[in-house]
Amino acid sequence: MKLFSPLSYLRIKHEEKDWYDYKIPAAVSLIVTIVYYFHASKISLIETNGLLLQVNGLLQVLIGFYIAALAAVSTFSSSSIDEVMAGVPPTLVEKFRGQKLTVELTRRRFVCYLFGYLALVSFMLFCLGMISILIGKPFHLWLLTFCSPDAILWLKTVFVGVYIF
Repeated sequence: MKLFSPLSYLRIKHEEKDWYDYKIPAAVSLIVTIVYYFHASKISLIETNGLLLQVNGLLQVLIGFYIAALAAVSTFSSSSIDEVMAGVPPTLVEKFRGQKLTVELTRRRFVCYLFGYLALVSFMLFCLGMISILIGKPFHLWLLTFCSPDAILWLKTVFVGVYIF
């Protein structure tokens, strides 16, 4: 499905890419999650000036930036941007006429994949944040009918960890 084609960025292979895609975000997410767990009473999620409202405000700007950057990079005319990246270039396995080929990416293709991926993920996070803001209070009240406050704190903490990751 073409809608999710920006997720092809995750199929790009490079020895350092795992650090930027998974390890550093996981470490930051873990730190934020731990801080939230111990200060949950001071950090609101969905109330006025809550964490989700602040993150969604930032995402509104970032989505537009990523789309504009994608348009700029894809139309930028320079021969250096169409060269294969220096050093060990990132690669992507593609199907061409039924055969799988490993393609070394140019700067333009890599950055286009990157900005497309960032725009899609930012939009998905924005939608998740909006849904959470809209149903958060009623869902919290519903959970209170059969869950303890400690269980709700754990659920909120897990949500923050997954959302920030």
